[in-house]
Amino acid sequence: MWVGLALYFTVCCLVVGRSQEAANVVHTTCGDVRGIIRSTTTGSVLALLGIPFAEPPVGERRFRKPMPKKPWKGVLNATSLPPMCPQPPVKVNSHFDVKATDPFSEDCLFLNVFKPVSKHDSTLKHVVVFVHGGAFTFGGIYLKIFDASELAVRGDLVVVTIAYRLGPFGFLYLGTEEAPGNMGLYDQQLAMQWVRENVRSFGGNPDVITAMGQSAGAMSLGIHLLSPGSAGLFRRAYMQSGSPFVSAFSSSPVEARRKTDMLASYLDCKERNDRELSVSQVISCLQAKRVDDIVKGARVFNADGLNGFFPVLGGDFVLGTPDNAPALVPHSVSDVLISICAAEGDFLIDHMLKLANNIDNIQLVSKRYMALLIKLSLARSMIADAEPIFERYFRPAAADSGVQVVHAGSDILRDFYFGCPARSIAQWLSASNTSVYFLLYDEQLSTLDWPDWVRSTHGDDLAFSLGSALVLDGHPSEGNVRATENLINVVATFSRSG
Repeated sequence: MWVGLALYFTVCCLVVGRSQEAANVVHTTCGDVRGIIRSTTTGSVLALLGIPFAEPPVGERRFRKPMPKKPWKGVLNATSLPPMCPQPPVKVNSHFDVKATDPFSEDCLFLNVFKPVSKHDSTLKHVVVFVHGGAFTFGGIYLKIFDASELAVRGDLVVVTIAYRLGPFGFLYLGTEEAPGNMGLYDQQLAMQWVRENVRSFGGNPDVITAMGQSAGAMSLGIHLLSPGSAGLFRRAYMQSGSPFVSAFSSSPVEARRKTDMLASYLDCKERNDRELSVSQVISCLQAKRVDDIVKGARVFNADGLNGFFPVLGGDFVLGTPDNAPALVPHSVSDVLISICAAEGDFLIDHMLKLANNIDNIQLVSKRYMALLIKLSLARSMIADAEPIFERYFRPAAADSGVQVVHAGSDILRDFYFGCPARSIAQWLSASNTSVYFLLYDEQLSTLDWPDWVRSTHGDDLAFSLGSALVLDGHPSEGNVRATENLINVVATFSRSG
């Protein structure tokens, strides 16, 4: 009798286990993928991690446009986070911290899908596709801050986070088939095409996709709005702290070619025996170089983050530039939500002070010193006379040094890099009959390790909108919990009705 009962329960457990395992498997155009069910603060989510959407961009595929992933046989285990695309280590804050020990691979074109687990829900859900930021140089969906489990469950959404190539791997430019430039944008485009073709299998509605991006991710979305190849891939867009009108983070074909030549020279891929190599020879040489050598070479020219390999405007991905945007009509999107943080520039000032002299005592920063830092930053953007700008922002500061001065300098950078470009794209989109909404965000993440003088700055809204603020290291304050609930509600409501 006891043997019979034991056998019965064993069979029951096997049946239940196989049933649950089958429920974790999703059919895609490339093959079957198996995810993992995880708990969140309010429910369960099916996380499918590291689904490849493109062939590995390695060997002769390095610097080329991505190729769609070929079908695989059997069931692909999508239960662990994929590696990040090659990049140098960087610490923006305690939650955006890329370490040298993190997993990196040139084979990095993956996406993560987060699907709420519900027993009796046959209705297709709205979809959010998230594009991460990082100045087109850093970041990746491996980082915990980009875990969208909470957003999926609390917002009742299917959320997809996508990877794309960074730095020279994503934006090196020669204007040829071997190195067309904007490979990172083509990666994003291919990932969004994959989502549109497959998201129904995950319970998502392919006709109501909202593209959401932060910083460089938002800049990317603005460029996709100009690209004919991205037409129809999403209905709505939520752009956090980023606009294609930020000229400092894009390049003309001439400037992009100059950066490529500099990297090729550094890596001994420009000349042989005092003779200049052909374009094909340069590419072959760069394709043969070690990943680490290319990352190191690019970092030599981009110590401050403002001289990297960026999207090329005026090439085949986007025929025009934001300067002639009135002549360009964005493809069909019904609604766009644009947001910035109240003190976007604080993180830039903090970074600049650390690069300059690692100044800890903010009271020592004078108007003259702050003006010098601002001039160095704006010099790349061809502002010949910044004195009227300084007069406008520094005059209200009662003191000649200290926090008020630092905040005044920060506000210059906020408006130059974020506020004014956000206003420009809002006006441009409104002129094309797109419904545009604007959000100013003024909440700080309590678990971040910013100096005391830093206000709500660049990236502070990121963890709230994805819900990862609730699960990151440290205990979120009650205010942060409410802020997370509020911003997830904003994302969910906007994705449903604009």
